[in-house]
Amino acid sequence: MASPTQSFPLPPHQKPKRPANTGLIAGLIAGGLALVICAACAVAGLISNKQNPQAAAPTPAATQFTANAGGNPAPASPSPSVLAMPDVVGKNAAVAMDELERLGFTKIQYGSQDLEDTVVIIAANWTVTKQSTPPGTQAPADALIVLTCTKKKQP
Repeated sequence: MASPTQSFPLPPHQKPKRPANTGLIAGLIAGGLALVICAACAVAGLISNKQNPQAAAPTPAATQFTANAGGNPAPASPSPSVLAMPDVVGKNAAVAMDELERLGFTKIQYGSQDLEDTVVIIAANWTVTKQSTPPGTQAPADALIVLTCTKKKQP
């Protein structure tokens, strides 16, 4: 009888079994290596901008200009445009969002007033009950506008 520590040769048609988690380990190593490379590239970019701060800053010659009524160039205004807020209460939330985006508003978020349905996922199923910016108010195009909605049918 063979001792418990003695190993027998495998038949020629069988390959030795490798551990089941070898692929997992290889994947983790590859993912970690990719993460390290990305971090190194980000750090290298930050260091190069610190060593040459002029490279990141725009030059006066790169300023955008638009022509005014007299044909003379005038600097483009960096401030966002101011828009009149419409009344969207009672409208379908998707329609209200579309209307605000067509007017030029860029930061629009939904909120729910319902206790059972707390997240607005499909806006077309919701109705606007409140708006954070009152109708008729002048607001910057990039002002945050929150539309509070309900999924319940309004009487």
